[in-house]
Amino acid sequence: MIRSKSLFIGSSNMTILHISDSHLFADAEQTLLGVNTRESFEAVLDNVTRQGVEPDLIVMTGDISQDYSAKSYQYFAERISQLNKPVFSLAGNHDELSFLKQYLCHDNLFLNKQVITEHWQVLLLNTHSKGQVYGVVTADELTWLETCLQDNPELPTVVFMHHHPIPIDSLWLDKIGVKNAQSVTDILQAYPQVKLCGFGHVHQTIDVQVDNIRYLSVPSTCVQFLPQSDEFSASEERPGYRVYHCNRDGHIEVETHRVSDYSPTVNLAISGY
Repeated sequence: MIRSKSLFIGSSNMTILHISDSHLFADAEQTLLGVNTRESFEAVLDNVTRQGVEPDLIVMTGDISQDYSAKSYQYFAERISQLNKPVFSLAGNHDELSFLKQYLCHDNLFLNKQVITEHWQVLLLNTHSKGQVYGVVTADELTWLETCLQDNPELPTVVFMHHHPIPIDSLWLDKIGVKNAQSVTDILQAYPQVKLCGFGHVHQTIDVQVDNIRYLSVPSTCVQFLPQSDEFSASEERPGYRVYHCNRDGHIEVETHRVSDYSPTVNLAISGY
């Protein structure tokens, strides 16, 4: 397990840029459900710059690649590094773990699972289950999660993962969330310093408050999925990202952005990906 990372923010507040599910290919012309995933990823990062978003750290919650290729990770690493911010990445069900370790663990790219700043704790929970579309959090990972929360009761905490740990009212997606989600949420709900749980995987925006925790999904940087659908369905919504402004008192302000000058051509007839 990669050790904790101390990150000096130099401010009482912390801003996190949350992106997910880029589904990149080695071939720059390849598409997913009709969407050129490299073009849409570029559109998202360009929007981040135009909007003047200045994050203290960037979190990528998985499915970086669609074709498991080394070149897709190389491209992601080179492009995201241009933002000159610390980037922390998680594996999604489409990812190749060896390539994350090879290409996303140098310079300003990190695979650390715990980030400690002057006033906040950020935890990146692994839900990757080799060969499976759904997610699983192992017993060791659950123990690690609880230990981090026990050791830092004074630090308001944001938890990230790839798969969704709560139902999102979409029958086909809820079958491929975290299989042992109750074990995860039981731990999170037991610690009042946990303020937000962010995840990817579902290619749409979810915002649910459960007791002290706000559960938020982020739009994909490529194609979106139709909310509240029983079967696989794509959507024509635009790619996007979220920004979390974390105040020292534990309050988090959330911004949701979608690109304004890029309209993906989605093949709605395709029944899977």
